Amino acid sequence: MRTTDVVDWRKYPNFSEQEFRCKHTGLCHMDARFMENLQAIRTAYGKPMVITSGYRAKTHPVELAKLAPGEHTLGLAADISVRGADAFNLLRVALAHGIVRIGVKQTGEGRFLHLGMATGNLPSPMIWSY
Repeated sequence: MRTTDVVDWRKYPNFSEQEFRCKHTGLCHMDARFMENLQAIRTAYGKPMVITSGYRAKTHPVELAKLAPGEHTLGLAADISVRGADAFNLLRVALAHGIVRIGVKQTGEGRFLHLGMATGNLPSPMIWSY
C-alpha cells in the first residue's frame, strides 16, 4: 500500500497534502507518479486548480456506493473545480499530459473535471459525464 511518505509534497508547489486528504477518513495515499503528472498539468495550464476530491478511502460513502472501488482509492485521480472555457483548456492540457480517464460535470452546481490515470481493471481511455 502507498503511504504519504512516498509523496514528497515539496515537489508540488501548487498543491498541498491537505487538499488531497480523504474527506471521510483524513487519509492521503496519493500516487507520486500521478502527482508529478498533475503538477506538470498545473504548470502548463497556468491557473490555480481547486481540488474538490483527491484520495478516497475504500470506506468513503461515494466509493461504497460503487460496484468496485474507483481510481480515487488508488491515489490516481483528482476532481478539479472548473467550468466553461477554463474546463475546455484544462481538458486540452490534461489530454496532452497523458490523462486517460476523464469525467465531465459541466451542468448545474459543483462543476468539475475528473482527471485519472488508472488502468488495469478500469477501462482506459475513457470519458464519461455525470
